[in-house]
Amino acid sequence: MKRNAIIKLNAGIIAVFFAVMMIAFASASFAASMPDASGRINSSDGAILRKSSSTGSAKVSVMDDNTTITIHKEVFKSKTSTAKKNKWYYVTANGKKGYVRADLVDNIQYGSVKGTVKAKIKYYSGAGTKMKKKGTFKKGKSVTVVLKAAPVKSTKGSSSTWYKVRSGSKYYYVASDKVKLTENAVQIQDPAPAPAADPSAPAVTNEPANDAVSTEPVTDEQFAQYLDNEGFPDSYKVRLTELHKAHPNWVFAAYKTDVAWSTALSRQTRGSTSLVSGSFPSSYRDGKKQYEKGWYKASSKVVAYYMDPRNFLNETSIYMFEDLTFKKQYQTASVVSAILSPTKLPANGFTAGIFVKAGELSNVSPVFLASRARQETGNGSDAVTGTKVLGTKVYNCFNIGAFGGTNPLYNGLLYAYAKGWTTPQKAVEGGAKELSKNYISQGQYTGYYQRFNVRNGANKVGTHQYMTNIMAPYSEAASTKTSYTKYGITSQPLVFEIPIYEGMPASTKLP
Repeated sequence: MKRNAIIKLNAGIIAVFFAVMMIAFASASFAASMPDASGRINSSDGAILRKSSSTGSAKVSVMDDNTTITIHKEVFKSKTSTAKKNKWYYVTANGKKGYVRADLVDNIQYGSVKGTVKAKIKYYSGAGTKMKKKGTFKKGKSVTVVLKAAPVKSTKGSSSTWYKVRSGSKYYYVASDKVKLTENAVQIQDPAPAPAADPSAPAVTNEPANDAVSTEPVTDEQFAQYLDNEGFPDSYKVRLTELHKAHPNWVFAAYKTDVAWSTALSRQTRGSTSLVSGSFPSSYRDGKKQYEKGWYKASSKVVAYYMDPRNFLNETSIYMFEDLTFKKQYQTASVVSAILSPTKLPANGFTAGIFVKAGELSNVSPVFLASRARQETGNGSDAVTGTKVLGTKVYNCFNIGAFGGTNPLYNGLLYAYAKGWTTPQKAVEGGAKELSKNYISQGQYTGYYQRFNVRNGANKVGTHQYMTNIMAPYSEAASTKTSYTKYGITSQPLVFEIPIYEGMPASTKLP
């Protein structure tokens, strides 16, 4: 976030901002120390603490699900991939040190220590010189170091130890020999797995609120410069500027997908990847075939329209780009209740409190969970009334697993039976955990990314998408907006990450 050029916040909003975005603990009593991080084991079967970063290494101990660990270092096992399956953490757990696979850890809370770049350096998507180059830091640039990282030996470059650094809420990796640590280490909470700000901008740290964010108004020229720095094309700027004037506390972050528009559109129009309800005009369909009862393949024009982020930069639809991690300060039972009240979910035992608890347990927004349940089963469904499968009542308010074959609903109920979702609470908590593990922690942490998977490389576009309904993010965003407006949450410093494709058309429109 730019210190004097992004957000106008009064003292009350500043307090909320820092409560939401980070939780600060006491500083260490020494300067220029390396911070540790903390995390939690997320595996129903527990996780093995090993002597070295290999599944063939000797077992030190077994950590139960939800065990809290202290993370000292990331260890990369791939020269080019940053995927969790290719990383390990060197940790302390229950008094013992060892290594654990990164894909078994969630709820990361990073440490923070300031540093200064000693000479011009490249920064990368992961530790090591074979990782994707993301840019260059100039000499004298201030960075926030959050953790040590070890690259694959043959790609270490000038330094065997690398630093994971944070700018805004975006992470990069640099060789440690080019960075001088300058201040105390403190513990902060990672607000989201989402990139957000300009890598040249100062990172949000544990500095006092009255120094960390300017209370001066942002001029039109300053905001225009911010949009340029983020890399937003001109076709995004008019609407973003309008939103900024209405909500000066909001942060808009650009994400350059490195995916060609034509490639994404081609992959999103394959087979049953994108469907449209038969209640819409026939011009919205590509052919007469029903891929599911009442659902048709969406036409290329319809897919293009709903895939184009520029069509949804307005007061209602912007929420499809909102970070979906848990924020206790404003994702309350009252807000969730406002989403659920028009539906049949509460009458079937799906209360607001269940969604809030599930969100906190899995670090997922309960507002998002309620909106997703409303979208999937809010009109009433066998998935929420307690339908018997093999003699046992089961529930599946998110319709997880409800796809394929002639009866997708029953497939979802079979899935719920296999998972043991025998009460509304188990269905919500179990579904929240799966959404967190399979989507939120996989880079699909907005409603848009869950519908259009463009954060995991071109080859993943059109795969691993939560819903086939092309309009789902639009509908969910409307539910969120209604409840947020009712309870005054639109004044919060919300963060929206908005994707940009290569070679985008001038505009898109419906048939």
